[in-house]
Amino acid sequence: MPERRTILLLAGVLLASALAPLGSTSIAVAMPQISQFMGMDIGTTTQLLVGGYLLISVIGQAPAGKLGDIIGYQKALYIGLTLFMFGSLLGYLVRSIEVLLIARMMMAAASAMIVPNASAMLRTQLPESMLPFAYGIFGATMGGAAAVGPLLGGALTQFFDWPAIFLINVPWALIALGLIILTSKKQTEKRKGRLDLRSTLLLAFAIGSLQAGFLGDAVDPRFLVPGLLLLSLFIWLQLRVADPVFNPRFFKRPAYLAAGLTTSLSNFTMYALLFQLPIFFVDIRGVAEVQIASALTAMTLCMMIGGPLSGIAARYIGIRYTAVLAACANLYGLYLYSDLESALLPADILLPMALMGFALGMAGPVVQSAGMLAIEKDYAGMAAGGLSTMRYFGGTIGISVLSLQLRSGGATTIQQHLSIIPFYAGALIIVLMAAFLLPNATKHRKPNGVEK
Repeated sequence: MPERRTILLLAGVLLASALAPLGSTSIAVAMPQISQFMGMDIGTTTQLLVGGYLLISVIGQAPAGKLGDIIGYQKALYIGLTLFMFGSLLGYLVRSIEVLLIARMMMAAASAMIVPNASAMLRTQLPESMLPFAYGIFGATMGGAAAVGPLLGGALTQFFDWPAIFLINVPWALIALGLIILTSKKQTEKRKGRLDLRSTLLLAFAIGSLQAGFLGDAVDPRFLVPGLLLLSLFIWLQLRVADPVFNPRFFKRPAYLAAGLTTSLSNFTMYALLFQLPIFFVDIRGVAEVQIASALTAMTLCMMIGGPLSGIAARYIGIRYTAVLAACANLYGLYLYSDLESALLPADILLPMALMGFALGMAGPVVQSAGMLAIEKDYAGMAAGGLSTMRYFGGTIGISVLSLQLRSGGATTIQQHLSIIPFYAGALIIVLMAAFLLPNATKHRKPNGVEK
């Protein structure tokens, strides 16, 4: 039985890590109200407030993980949680469009600092025997928080108005900060390395350019091609510097590559789905926001059920086949979901959403654990930053594709919503293929070192 300090530390890290996905999805159900407040169409508003949040988050993940390796994961978490609180207070207190955007950007930068360092803290502060369980709960918390975000946001919007979505973050972050301060072991060892600002800026321009390529009415090669070239230059540079922001050779390890692909493409589908549903039921069916949020409870609960069960399944059938079965269940859930024309009420899609939530919950923990355990402890921040980058990049592209498909002068049409489903299917097929790269054993041989 883990000691009390370990349990409380795990609780604090989980509360901290949940803030990032909550910050990105709790605003989903309020988007129609906020877009009306801003006097903008729903697609553009989603791009600015959600796509922009995810963009800054994805740019910051790898540098933040590297910074945690340098200054310590505790200090990095303290900075992230404090910044998240200030951004949330700003979004609640000042009701102007410009300040709302600034608040979202502050929260996004904070979430980038929180997620990889929370994951790295688990790797370095908990007993090794507890790591598979801890990463299972960590993955379930991240997925569950993303799924419960629209439910929480819908209730707050319905009963208090949309600015309350920001205020709820303040006590949440304070509790997480207090638990981590009181229970974490002080990191006394001297940290090594430095943050390469040149590489960090190069990565920021690469991801920013890629994101800009998905803005507007169609994919814009004027930004997409330079973005790909800059990303290639970043990878080339990281392979040659002595102290990289992120080591691309991590992807030579099959488990880490599988974790990156699965994390990215699962979030592509999940984030787009979470934002598509409120728009679909408001525009097409005229359903109230709180009813839409309630319908997502099935996905949330099943994701939280699937997370803890994934460790049990991995012990009996292995990591690889747990991920394979989860991917197949996800595809079947998408097949059921594809009959949107028959979905007159949110209750009509409870089964596919529940199945997809359970599948995401089952896959996430075993894949995250396999990926992190494939990299040695000294590089925990960098490894976590890479996976977090993949997670948020997938979500960013999912939101961008959704916005491109739904962009219109007025209300969206059912044909526009149906046109997004093939993108989901393609992403989940790749997830299924990536599952076969995972080890089938439940325990991994420790890596001998990280290639330079």
